[in-house]
Amino acid sequence: MVPKPPSCPQCPSRPPLWKDTTRTAPGVEDRWRWYCTHCARRWAPTPEHRLRFTVFPRLPQRPLR
Repeated sequence: MVPKPPSCPQCPSRPPLWKDTTRTAPGVEDRWRWYCTHCARRWAPTPEHRLRFTVFPRLPQRPLR
């Protein structure tokens, strides 16, 4: 199950935040930010958010033939 993102702390309607990954690339530090599509503000994720929204369960590997 995919975790539900936090809500915007600035907007009265409290829309869910989007994970802005425009500054991420393989082999570099993970620099994603939370982004609100309503007010266009960005927030740095908390350490808990980084763990919860960056680490994914490993998929089973197919055996090599």
